[in-house]
Amino acid sequence: MTNKTLEEELTALDPPYETLEELKIGRTLDLYGIPFFYRQPTIVTNPPTRQHEIWRPSFTLPQYGGAVIDYLQEQERLQERIALYRYNHIPATVLGPQDLHQPHWRQDLYERIQQQRKMPAYPLDSFLQR
Repeated sequence: MTNKTLEEELTALDPPYETLEELKIGRTLDLYGIPFFYRQPTIVTNPPTRQHEIWRPSFTLPQYGGAVIDYLQEQERLQERIALYRYNHIPATVLGPQDLHQPHWRQDLYERIQQQRKMPAYPLDSFLQR
């Protein structure tokens, strides 16, 4: 019987992240207990072409109205991606390398999620009264 380290145990449970930065974001979401889908296909309309495309944002947060967190390694493409999500009415947090180099980026990300994407209010009482 081998003794695995905590890091080895966690790695075995991780999705196949494409980048180390996505691993950090995924582990942060786990830390805060925020469920997510990794690279879930999402249909968007590309504004210049008006064509439908399938995108795979880094993280989709089903309990936050389908909000997404997208990590881009190319800092210069962040504004373009933000505009695309706005055009498609998809609540999105788009992160780049500079964001993950901030001292309190994990707490900042959590606060952004909580402020911008409130969980839908489905009070259990209203279902039980029917």
